[in-house]
Amino acid sequence: MNWHLAITNQMGSIQYVQVVYRLGNGTSPDPNTIVPASSIPQVGNSSIFIPNAQMALLNFTWSISNKTRGGMVFLNMTINGRQVSPSVGSVGGQKFRFFFELWTYDVASNSFQYGYKGQNSWVGVPLQVWFNSL
Repeated sequence: MNWHLAITNQMGSIQYVQVVYRLGNGTSPDPNTIVPASSIPQVGNSSIFIPNAQMALLNFTWSISNKTRGGMVFLNMTINGRQVSPSVGSVGGQKFRFFFELWTYDVASNSFQYGYKGQNSWVGVPLQVWFNSL
């Protein structure tokens, strides 16, 4: 599968952003606007500079190379050309989900922070896409 994640910058200046990819299942806790899904295994990330008032497309190419079957199904995957074997399983291969989290670079702390700086606090931006591995 080849997906394109569109990210728009309306922050007033160029932004350095990172999208963190995580693989979860139906029982994984949901991230929200305050807390990232840090308990869910990260399977990759991509970073990009986005000029102000511009949109950038971030490619996310993935495939399932094989599955370990049993009561739980575990996936061996290729994500953006890198082999990963996440420790997340799903009963019958159903209800897997990718979590995509936007992190922005904060010059003051010299690190990426979850979300973007809002008027009064950081605002997280999670996205999730469900899939089955039939």
